[in-house]
Amino acid sequence: MLCRVADSLFWMSRYIERAESTVRLLDVTLQSLLETEHSTEDIDYSLWRPLLASLGDQELFESLYTEKRSHHVTEFLLFNKENPSSVFSTVAVARENSRMIRDQISSEMWEVINRLYLFLKNSDPELITREMNFSFFQQIKEYSLLFQGITEATFLHKLGYEFIICGRQIERADKTCRILDTKRLMISMSDEVDDVVDTAQWAAILRGCSAYEAYHRVFADEIEGDLVKTLLVLSRDFPRSVLFSITRLQTALHAISKCPTTHFVNEAERLVGLLISRLQYSTPKDLAGDKVYPLLGLIEDELGEIAVALSDTYMFSEIVDPAAEVAETTA
Repeated sequence: MLCRVADSLFWMSRYIERAESTVRLLDVTLQSLLETEHSTEDIDYSLWRPLLASLGDQELFESLYTEKRSHHVTEFLLFNKENPSSVFSTVAVARENSRMIRDQISSEMWEVINRLYLFLKNSDPELITREMNFSFFQQIKEYSLLFQGITEATFLHKLGYEFIICGRQIERADKTCRILDTKRLMISMSDEVDDVVDTAQWAAILRGCSAYEAYHRVFADEIEGDLVKTLLVLSRDFPRSVLFSITRLQTALHAISKCPTTHFVNEAERLVGLLISRLQYSTPKDLAGDKVYPLLGLIEDELGEIAVALSDTYMFSEIVDPAAEVAETTA
């Protein structure tokens, strides 16, 4: 397979997943903030700052907006073309990558990405960001899930498919960590959080990961923070958990190299194996209280190293985030 095709498949998949994950992060943060505020207009910018910092977007946001209100943050994360990580920008780059390899993917895959792009392009940013219609978030998630289902059903499950899986699972594991980290941000914003608000915030995190029903299937108890962490980090069965995502990433990497998972032939495989071992030998006690947050940061850093190693091995060049330079043709 040409490294150009592998690169496009990887980024196409990763950016569709990123668009969905950004919506999930925004949804969880809004729901958590609204538990303690009267409306989106009452939410002070200082309460948004930790989320933007965790995404690495705070400096860019503050350089683009002189007035900083809630609807400015949501516009920045959803529609701003100058933000390379906005939902619109990431979908535009995913579309451009899929356009370059239309002869390699199914027509249905191209059509659903193009429909998502046109849906965003024809949306009214002012109306959506001021009214905060949560059904808009749901539509973005459904487009992403539709793309994944169509890919599963119509794309050859050969080498290219494994690059699609790699892009998706790296992004999914990273964003599950960031969604969990929103709870730490909520704690840092309040001097005191009562039990009702605390439970509501954990429930918002579960819903943000589509894990609410799964949680109640696994745990008969009421929602507890430590149990939520256990499900979202260490579950071997829930498909959005960190361990499940990284294990699936390992399977894809070894399918590409044809190397057994008990060995490694490149740096990406070695780093993935080390990270899986760390998680497999962790226990719920290792996640209790604030112990989970340094681990989440470590996982995010190691996922970044894995992405670089994957690119060095198979794309034969330094990894470049294509969303940093959205093509003029996609505007």
